[in-house]
Amino acid sequence: MTDPQDFNELETQLRLESDCDDLFLGQSWPKPFEFDESVVQVFDDMVSRSVPLYRDVMVSATQWCLAYFQPQTRIVDVGCSTGTFLELVGRLLPQSATLVGLDNSSPMLQKAKDKLSAVEDRHSIELVNISAEDYEFQDCSVVVMNYTLQFLPLKKRRSLIQHIYQGLNSGGLLYLSEKVISPWPQFQETMTQNYERFKARNGYAKREIERKKEALENVLVPLAENQLKQMFQDAGFEKVDSLMKQHNFMTFVALKS
Repeated sequence: MTDPQDFNELETQLRLESDCDDLFLGQSWPKPFEFDESVVQVFDDMVSRSVPLYRDVMVSATQWCLAYFQPQTRIVDVGCSTGTFLELVGRLLPQSATLVGLDNSSPMLQKAKDKLSAVEDRHSIELVNISAEDYEFQDCSVVVMNYTLQFLPLKKRRSLIQHIYQGLNSGGLLYLSEKVISPWPQFQETMTQNYERFKARNGYAKREIERKKEALENVLVPLAENQLKQMFQDAGFEKVDSLMKQHNFMTFVALKS
């Protein structure tokens, strides 16, 4: 069994399997971004090249999950995409658990099903094509939501966090990663410039960066760090902290006492 503290070893075990992301070189873009079959085919490559610290977040989420998992409970990944996090947890968690992946993209869930077949002999796997606000978060000790809340309409975000809080067991953990904005326009401009340089260093052409930015306009609407922390506290989470940040992407943990 890999020591959950061995960050570098865990990082090498991530299963990121997809075609190379060149979607935004095609002539069909820009159009409003959605998680359709074309995105699913390149998703693992897309997020690993366009989300700062993505691999680190997957490893960190696994470490926190192993630390706060309560036996005989559920681990729920909201917006599970291709199942990368759940598959890694499934291999490392010594106790049997119910691993739940929620996603409203059928192609994503099919990819997740294939990936999670490696751990279905040890755990109960539930992949549910549903919006998170319609899922009953019962008997959950860990809920992970990485880069998902940012795609919901603003008016639904607060109610979803409250819904998750109510369903979590006592001592349950919410682990959330999100794109954020700075309250200071000058800093926001600098972060945006540095983020676009980050994507360029990862092989994206200028027109790909510009096209994706346009496709995400009014689809991904970020909040500020203080707004998110206040949302967690208003929902009832007694302990809230931030773990990591690079450019305009940030990770939070919130605990239900």
